[in-house]
Amino acid sequence: MKALILLGCPESPSQTPMAVYASYKLNKLGYDVTIASTPAASKLLEISDPEGIYIKNRINIDKSLSNLDEGQYGLLVGFVPKDAAASYFVTFYHILQTKSIAIVFEKDQDILDNLTNIIEESTEADIVSIRAYHNPTPIRVKFDKAIAKLGDN
Repeated sequence: MKALILLGCPESPSQTPMAVYASYKLNKLGYDVTIASTPAASKLLEISDPEGIYIKNRINIDKSLSNLDEGQYGLLVGFVPKDAAASYFVTFYHILQTKSIAIVFEKDQDILDNLTNIIEESTEADIVSIRAYHNPTPIRVKFDKAIAKLGDN
């Protein structure tokens, strides 16, 4: 089974370690993981996992859009810390039509609520919504709960 992780702008300090962690956890569950990201996020991943132990496949988020097909991935996981990331997630969700988890995180509660509402109104994805920015632990805890449900289905 294949999984696609979406990463936009790497401004949030929690995003890169969580992307490596998500890839690790999904690999352990038997997923062949690909990360679609911006060039800046891709460079941070390359430096974070220089030997490709956790992140084996990376593609450009913009260039990959024209090559997507429904059912190509069995799972979509999107990191959503900004409006642009929400737009990417919704777009990929509607193209792929697959099981999806949106990891919505922000330090400002109003922005977090707005981003969560965008995903809720535009998709039927499972949503991990948490007020976090620097510390990835709260995101990890909720992500672990979300992926534990994958085995229940």
